Amino acid sequence: MEAEWPIALSLLHRAFIDEPFNVEMYGEDRLARWAGSWTLYEPLRHDQYALALAARAEQTIVGIVIGSLPEHCHVCSVLALEQRPEDSHLAIDWEFHHNIAAVHAPLGPHAWVDKVAVEPTLQGLGIGRLLLDAAHETLGDAVPTALLLECQPHRRTFYQTAGFECVTTFPDPSGPDALLMRRTVP
Repeated sequence: MEAEWPIALSLLHRAFIDEPFNVEMYGEDRLARWAGSWTLYEPLRHDQYALALAARAEQTIVGIVIGSLPEHCHVCSVLALEQRPEDSHLAIDWEFHHNIAAVHAPLGPHAWVDKVAVEPTLQGLGIGRLLLDAAHETLGDAVPTALLLECQPHRRTFYQTAGFECVTTFPDPSGPDALLMRRTVP
């Protein structure tokens, strides 16, 4: 999928550009949000333990799920250890990742879903659910673990219908408290 990262990253931007966290971090101007949020998504392509799956309509990527494999959670092993950045926008994301790491810590071995994105005009067709099921199946039963993700409250129902349960809430510096959700892998 390396050659397709630019396409996947562009999809992330289209899917999340109007989300409250992007508006809070980069402001009302859509162009500023588009430009600013590249710094959030670009590092996702370099994780050696990445889980990256794509849904396609023929040859076109229409959805992606990106995360970390069991016992290699990127937020716990990398992001939680980084120093607070000078850039105020990135500092918001840094604080969010530290809050995630704090709620991950007591949960033992886990895989992590960082992003699920579907082409905005195709949302509601079941693509996101299929991607989450594929991520769950990819983990198999090699290690008894949980598949964790964080979401904003307005996404709760979607993830519950995909088999996730809410574990707790935690502070999100760019909006309402976020939800930590878990799907158990047998």
